[in-house]
Amino acid sequence: MRPREMIVAIASPPGRGARGLVRASGAGAGAVARAVLGVEPAARGVFRARLRLQGDAGACPVLAMWMAEGASFTGEESLELSCVGAPALLEAVVLALVEAARAAGIAARQARPGEFAFRAHLAGRLSVDEAEAIAARIAATSDAEIAAADALARGSTGARAAELLGAVAELLALVEAGIDFTDQEDVVAIAPAALAARAERLAAQCAELRGVQASARAQAVPLVVLAGAPNAGKSTLFNALLGRARTVASAFAGTTRDAIVERWTLGAGLEVDLADLAGLEDARGTNAGTIAGHMQRRAREMLAAADVVVRCTPIGGEPVAIEAGGDLVEVVTKSDLAGSAPTESTGAPTAGSREGSLPISAATGSGLAVLRARVAARIRRDRALRQARLATILPRHDAAFSAASSALEETARRACDSRIAGRLADVELVASLLRAALDALGEIAGPMHPDDVLGLVFSRFCIGK
Repeated sequence: MRPREMIVAIASPPGRGARGLVRASGAGAGAVARAVLGVEPAARGVFRARLRLQGDAGACPVLAMWMAEGASFTGEESLELSCVGAPALLEAVVLALVEAARAAGIAARQARPGEFAFRAHLAGRLSVDEAEAIAARIAATSDAEIAAADALARGSTGARAAELLGAVAELLALVEAGIDFTDQEDVVAIAPAALAARAERLAAQCAELRGVQASARAQAVPLVVLAGAPNAGKSTLFNALLGRARTVASAFAGTTRDAIVERWTLGAGLEVDLADLAGLEDARGTNAGTIAGHMQRRAREMLAAADVVVRCTPIGGEPVAIEAGGDLVEVVTKSDLAGSAPTESTGAPTAGSREGSLPISAATGSGLAVLRARVAARIRRDRALRQARLATILPRHDAAFSAASSALEETARRACDSRIAGRLADVELVASLLRAALDALGEIAGPMHPDDVLGLVFSRFCIGK
């Protein structure tokens, strides 16, 4: 193989820090270490040195780690330098390593995004899922997304996909065995009813892994929306829950024209996206092409994607009709106007509030702690909401589970249509659908060779023994 260029880049997070890290990987890294550090690196180890910078910049103390070929993350010769985390200094270190390599006749350049992980994958030291887990950790903005990246690195999604792959392969083996005996009326490898039931069950499991409700959202944290009629006190409540003035609260209807979303921490390890929606009105009386029509459509989209909907009804008012996609929490806003504030610990109803609703006052803070606890309880009740939906982080997984689920659903439908005849009709088409599901799951769990499916035919049943 043609030797690749030596690549150099800052490997620590951007910005100032107490310490920063610069990494160099590729053939010639040892020669560069001798040139800029003035020492002969051992097979592997950590040592202190002084790095000679370019021009009149002098030298800076560094803590160096040298890894010989085969002992590093990329599998190549690697040099990592830790020094003061000033961005300008780290850039100077990168330039010093690149220029030293070029002066020694070694091809070198600054690394492109993800190139160290890509080289580790080419060296067989990192799987695709593990590389995606690294990217997911880097892009994580919440505890839920970090948990999802950890699950991906552990291979839990791949393991589940492998289980489904084996079950689909078994169905395919039975269907293809039936093709060989289509002229034998007394040989039925699998009855249409049994095939339909198993295909439906596998399709449901694929849909569950995909996270069908969360797949429409790009983030892997639960969504909580504040919904209600105009002037129901949603924006004031939104600001009170966040603890700062994020939206404009006004007595004039239509002040909030779009869904405003902010991260809301409910407790240790429990975060949600809190959305303040425009006031809901009768969609039949709103022109879809106007600003008001766009406001209503956006609000309805957020309602459909929400995990928890907090319906806000002002004291003495009537609740607005809501078609919520998630759990519904009823609150009565502006309860301080009733002359009797709710009890903080119990959220006891005030005069004019509805049975089962929680009276709150954003102005006085009464009932906010109870609301926070109720929303947290709804989130924790669905354990899936405490974890990131991997499908929302990895579109590759989402597409694979979606394709497998669709193929299995079509398999079940065609098997149901064959129940009247007693034998499986369009058996070649059913086999092709199962093969499509197998290929889709193979993109996550690894492909299954046709010979492996053939082996299942002989291992599952005996004919003419």
